[in-house]
Amino acid sequence: MDVRERAQELADSLSTSKEYMRLKEARDAVEQHQAAKVMLRDFHKKQTALQQQQAEGKQVTESQTEELHKLYEVLSINPYIRDLFEAEFVFSGLMMEVQEIIGKALGLEPEDNIESNEDELKAPQKKLWTPGN
Repeated sequence: MDVRERAQELADSLSTSKEYMRLKEARDAVEQHQAAKVMLRDFHKKQTALQQQQAEGKQVTESQTEELHKLYEVLSINPYIRDLFEAEFVFSGLMMEVQEIIGKALGLEPEDNIESNEDELKAPQKKLWTPGN
């Protein structure tokens, strides 16, 4: 069987998984509630702006990170958004498991096991906090 056909089978299995169905239902619930939809849209705008700022090499300040974190906490009070965040977390866990299985089958090592020369690598700068991570 062709690799692409197997990939399509995997995609079909994922799209009917309970994790994906829960994610889809949570997204639909947010779409049905205007306040939740607007709150989530505004959060994503702020999150994207900070990620873009970081990608451009500009320093993300502690206050910007804290503001995003507080906004996440406020959003988590909304039951529709909280359910969405939880569903996203569970589905991303499933996707990580699938990626790990494929990586092991191909003999790819997780990044934690790869030895590196510390002199060649710079210490990572502070990363932007994102929900579910």
